[in-house]
This record gives sequence, C-alpha cells and structure tokens, in this order.
Amino acid sequence: MFSIGILLFDNFEELDAIGPWEVFRVAEEMSGGKIICEMVALGGEKVTAKKGLKIDVGKTLTKDSRYDLILLPGGEGSRALMADGHVLDLLTQVADKASWVTSVCSGSLVYAKAGLLAGRKCTSHHSCLDFLAELSPTSEVVKNHRFVQDGNIVTSAGVSAGIDMALWLVGQIMTPEFAREVQHYLEYYPDPPYAP
Repeated sequence: MFSIGILLFDNFEELDAIGPWEVFRVAEEMSGGKIICEMVALGGEKVTAKKGLKIDVGKTLTKDSRYDLILLPGGEGSRALMADGHVLDLLTQVADKASWVTSVCSGSLVYAKAGLLAGRKCTSHHSCLDFLAELSPTSEVVKNHRFVQDGNIVTSAGVSAGIDMALWLVGQIMTPEFAREVQHYLEYYPDPPYAP
C-alpha cells in the first residue's frame, strides 16, 4: 500500500490541493486500495483555504507521521509557514522518511526555506520564481515547465499544474498505463478557450 499525505494549512490555494487530491483519490479507487490518500493538517485540524473553503481535516501532521509521498500546496498561507521554525523542522523530518517530496505553486518556497531544495532543479508559480532562486541559491530554478523532477523531489508550477504532476506521479507509483486510465476517467484533456 502506497500512502499519500496532502498537507493543508490556513490560506492554502484550493486547487493546489484539491486537483491532486482528485487524481490520487480516483487512483485509490481504481487501484483497489493499493494507493491511499488523505489530507493532514500542519496546524489545527480545521483549515480554511484562501477563497473560503473550510475543511475539517481530522488529522494533524507530527514528527512521527509517515507517508510514501507528501504534497505541499501553495497559497498566501505559505508565507506564514516559511516563518514558522517548528513547521520547517517538521517538514524536514517527514520528508526524510518519504519516497517522494512534492509541492504545488509556492509550496516549493517553503521547501526551499527548509533547505530541502538545495542543489536541486525546481519550479514554482511564475510570480515566485525569482524569490525561489533567492531562497535556494544553489538550486536550478526552471521556468516554463508544468512540473520539474529532481531525484525524489517534484515541484510544480501554479495551481492547475498540480494535476499534471499528480498524474505523472501515479504513473511512477503504478504504471503509465494505469495513469492514463485515471486521466481518462477524469476526462483531463485540457483545451483552454484562451491560448497564452
């Protein structure tokens, strides 16, 4: 059984967490429980996201928590995490036990502040790339990529990019063929009405 923990905090960006959550939970159902995914709070068990979504998480991350994969979303609340030494230490301890350490959007800034991205390729939301480079000067900050993998660290760009990253991770955890089945179930074939 492969365990996934999506780490929540006040003022996280909703889709950063809910997009990957949907991918991983569909994979959980389709795999017959070979994958399990749950949300876990970095503070109080009740979390309010940036746009007002309220979640009663029911579980809090501790130094003894163990997941095969952790995912840290971004959002305005990530700035408070960067200033919280206890949270940074906790993330480092939990990341040390994980096979995959992943983030969406400005979640990578928190990992950078914790020293987890030193010497690694990484990315973030386009508005955060310069700050990411400042926080982790030995990292290679990659622009214009939906997600970037370096060893067991996978960071993704902003908001919707977490869905792409999560599907890729399902392909690594299971098989690419299985991930394609999940993608088909989700009908995830982006065709935005406005080209960049």
